[in-house]
Amino acid sequence: MNEQNYKSDTGAGYRIASLAAIIIAALAIAVIPFQAITSVTKDGIESLSLLNLLMKAVKGSYTIFGALPAFALTGTIGTVYNLAIYMFFACLVTSAVVGLIGLFSGKGSIARASVCFLGIGAAIYSISINLAYTNFFIDPTNAADLNKINLDFISLAVAMVGAILYLVMSLPNIGKVAWVHFVQFILSVVFVALISRPLAVSPIFKANKLSGLPMIAMYLGLFVVYVNTIIALARISRAGGMVADLVRFIIVLLSALLITFAAKEHILWSLIAVAVATLQIVIIIIQIVKSNKKAVEKAAKDAGEAAVAGFHTEEYAEAYAYEGGPVAGVMMAEEVNPSFLPQNPHVNTAGYDFYNCKSFDPFIASLDNAERNEFTEIFILKFKGTMPELPDYEVGGDNKDFFRKIFIYLGQYRDRISQELLMKMYQYSMKI
Repeated sequence: MNEQNYKSDTGAGYRIASLAAIIIAALAIAVIPFQAITSVTKDGIESLSLLNLLMKAVKGSYTIFGALPAFALTGTIGTVYNLAIYMFFACLVTSAVVGLIGLFSGKGSIARASVCFLGIGAAIYSISINLAYTNFFIDPTNAADLNKINLDFISLAVAMVGAILYLVMSLPNIGKVAWVHFVQFILSVVFVALISRPLAVSPIFKANKLSGLPMIAMYLGLFVVYVNTIIALARISRAGGMVADLVRFIIVLLSALLITFAAKEHILWSLIAVAVATLQIVIIIIQIVKSNKKAVEKAAKDAGEAAVAGFHTEEYAEAYAYEGGPVAGVMMAEEVNPSFLPQNPHVNTAGYDFYNCKSFDPFIASLDNAERNEFTEIFILKFKGTMPELPDYEVGGDNKDFFRKIFIYLGQYRDRISQELLMKMYQYSMKI
């Protein structure tokens, strides 16, 4: 996509992505063979297109909720798997319809929505068949089954294609942050693959009736593996919202710990899932720290530029040395009092020893007498009002946090500070 296309959020690149979503969605519905669980017998796994899969369900005699045709899969996970098939089909149809709109409009937001639905539907099915296979075909008492992993790599590949297209279209909008969100999406998929084993295989989860902690762990686990994966994919194109991401990953970690405690089976799988969730938290914390640092630097830079812009450059005439004598009625320079000094300042710091403190204060030492009076009046004695957002300025102490926050909340205090003092505060903050 060229720069003109990006600025207008329209262009050939978005139309190509929409067309790709339409083609993939159509092939996934009618042609691409996905692994499907049609019964709990040994020959119950077949390769079928999604349309054939739905047709086979319609011809069967089983239903879920007394209405929707379903396969011979029972229990909570069986119901979830059957619902996932319908969700996959609905997402593919939505992707194709939205993609058709994006093909004609060329709008980036519509193209992104199309590939997002494509990825979400495939991800939902990939998660569900993994849970169902683990639940119905793996015997936790059989050592030969313990290391078996079943993933429908075709639906997983469709999900990855949707995610990659979504990433490519998100890079012009939010830059490198999109890569971080993409990595978080991959880690969320890995988390699902790991936590599925203790979630679906543990005998305590296979019980017909669940109560207490096992029930909470199971339903919280099912909720987390779906919602977290969907949000992780949708987040690829969005900047900001990192605090919400941190809360989400903490919930993911807590659910993994809860499942580990409740299942008491396949602890190694659970512990690796816990490690993955912890890694996601570490990544988002690093993002938040970097983002706050950039925000402070930008605020300080903007404040400095505003202060510089406020200075007026006046014209002057070139001065020549005067070699004559005194001129009547004109005072010599040393007789003139500085006009910028107030006649009756609110704060008289002439007798205040700024250097007899814990240590020498380099910032206050850089101020002239008028600026020192102003700084003392505003930030030390607070004659112009309290400032609860700012930490107290400690003369001779470590005031890095003070200089960082003054530029964050500058809009609240800008009218109290002269341009001269503001400029010196900005210059000093850039040195520490």
